Amino acid sequence: MHIRQARGQNLRLYSRFELEPSPSLNLIVGANAAGKTSLLEGLYLLGRARSFRSSEAAELLGPSGSGWSLYADIEHEAQHDRLGIGWMDGEQEQRLNGEKVRASALPRTLPLQLIDPIGHRLVEEGPGYRRSYLDWGVFHVEPSFYATWQRYQRCLKQRNQALRLGSSDRAISAWDEELSLAAESVTAMRKAHAAALSSVAADWVAELLDIAGARIDFMQGWNAETPYREVLEQQLPQHRRLATTAQGPHRAELKLSLAGQRAKGRVSRGQQKLLVAALVLAQCAILIAHGRPAPVILIDDFGAELSAAFQERFARALFRYPGQIFITAFELPTAFKQQDVRMFHVEHGQLSLTAAP
Repeated sequence: MHIRQARGQNLRLYSRFELEPSPSLNLIVGANAAGKTSLLEGLYLLGRARSFRSSEAAELLGPSGSGWSLYADIEHEAQHDRLGIGWMDGEQEQRLNGEKVRASALPRTLPLQLIDPIGHRLVEEGPGYRRSYLDWGVFHVEPSFYATWQRYQRCLKQRNQALRLGSSDRAISAWDEELSLAAESVTAMRKAHAAALSSVAADWVAELLDIAGARIDFMQGWNAETPYREVLEQQLPQHRRLATTAQGPHRAELKLSLAGQRAKGRVSRGQQKLLVAALVLAQCAILIAHGRPAPVILIDDFGAELSAAFQERFARALFRYPGQIFITAFELPTAFKQQDVRMFHVEHGQLSLTAAP
């Protein structure tokens, strides 16, 4: 699977752009503030239906007009799909092959992952980042995950509402059975994916960071020895005091460790970037092993925080990746010289194909 062509209008610096990338390595070069990251942002929008830079769609507006739009032609073996996403006058719309679709249809059609200079949040910041990372993989491996997670969230919302209103025990517990069934199912899928990640990521960490013994431990959000239904019953007094359900899949966490030590606070920024890259490549490998298409990988500011040796290691791993990759940099990195790479130049919101030196 790869993006055959992408087009955009009125997105940040771009009045319009057209991109015909290679199905493998693509390098986007240019000076600061030229529009390199905005181009990756456009691709990310096509695959995630949201930006990685802003929560407000209006902030993506370009130099003219009251809306922005993006389109991509996607090829996967004999299948061809056309994706579109646009925002106009406060409304966002997604289309797949000309038909309006929900936002969740885009990541199923165009799975992609991002490695950027603030990817260290996956290691250093709260568990929400690691849950999102985990759930992205489960979403693509387990077809029933998204609907089950939505069911869990609906029940959780209703139970928490009953707690806030001070409803009777019976009214609160009325949600426990369905909530428990969804929670146990979500957790089983997460647990299986986390176990696979721990095994595969260890190899990537050893290659990229030269550190053995990497582990990913899954914490499910409540005592693993107690069925969730029993936890809800036992902790009802606490939940009443807090006016919220304090345990459950919404509290799940991944613990990352390297050579027996917690990764958080123990690795440099360069090591953090390679650790995130190892986690992304591991998750992509798992999807491929399950017969899913190789996700598109977006890498913003390839050389940031990385020594020449780390860049070489990272580049060697990317050369073996079977899917499509987009990389931004100020100039062609030394590690990519003599490689088959399609190179684009960006200047003041103008994109052009250029020959690699």
